[in-house]
Amino acid sequence: MADLLLSGPLNLMGNLTLKASDGGKVKVGGSEVLVEVVAPTDPNHGTAPPVILPPPPALPTDPGPNVWVINSLNKTVKVGNPPSRPIVTQGMVTQGQTPTWPGMVLPSQKNSGPTAVTVNRIPINVLGDQAVIFPSGGTAMLNVNSGQ
Repeated sequence: MADLLLSGPLNLMGNLTLKASDGGKVKVGGSEVLVEVVAPTDPNHGTAPPVILPPPPALPTDPGPNVWVINSLNKTVKVGNPPSRPIVTQGMVTQGQTPTWPGMVLPSQKNSGPTAVTVNRIPINVLGDQAVIFPSGGTAMLNVNSGQ
């Protein structure tokens, strides 16, 4: 299994599909690159504290902790064999047992600075980055699965 290791400063542009050989992963700085997934059928990217809405004493509508990145600001640079999936460069997430609560992927903390690997000048998000869930303001840790 051979991973495709990217290191900066590198700015990917145009229509491009990256493929690691023999089932490897595309990585930036040693961390797997996040890619869009289909919620809830694909494994989740991470978890966040449950959204407690409506407030007690009513039962929460959907207290599930699972978080999926469902939309990236990048649609041109992708990972994988067909069907390839867009690399995450910020974007939208959804949380819940069934995708209920919206949120936003935050700018990458693990792939930042002058040596960041970017897509159209936006740093690529990797495992270990975070998202914020809008209804609760909770932080989602995107550290379970890259989606690759």
